[in-house]
Amino acid sequence: MNTDTLVTRALEGARSVGAETEKIYLNDLEIRPCQACDRSPAPAPCFYEDGMEGIYRALETADGLVIGTPAYYGSVSAQIKLLTDRSNCLTQMVTLPDGRVAFRSRVQKRKKGIFIWVADFSRDPEHALAMMRLWCKDVNLELVDALIVTGSERGEGARKREDLLRKAFELGASLGR
Repeated sequence: MNTDTLVTRALEGARSVGAETEKIYLNDLEIRPCQACDRSPAPAPCFYEDGMEGIYRALETADGLVIGTPAYYGSVSAQIKLLTDRSNCLTQMVTLPDGRVAFRSRVQKRKKGIFIWVADFSRDPEHALAMMRLWCKDVNLELVDALIVTGSERGEGARKREDLLRKAFELGASLGR
């Protein structure tokens, strides 16, 4: 509930500067785990057609993303983990002129994003941030800021904290500019 409240505020911020928004609940989608197919699905994003189809479309068309997750074991939710794993096929391995191998995103459109991480007892967001930074490269997303919330269940929780609601709104507005 805390994560959803803060993501909603960020989307309200984006709308306040004229952005069109859509909220996608990963929990409502049926997404198969990645099967490491060991071959490129190009030109399709993936061999499997499931709830990720809408995510792939959003990654190609959106100007900005707000990604929110509660903290689980100091990292991200299983739903976000499924999303990141299934985004693996959105990169291609290329050989650079000097012979080194690198990965390049197959997602054409560059976009900006913010990450909202809400924890109750976890204090260190580094595992979640590291995962998100890697995922951002795969999907051609510039992670411009993050809202890191700890101790969200103490007192009234994050959803009742005006400072966090205001920050989420401001971050969302910054994406819409």
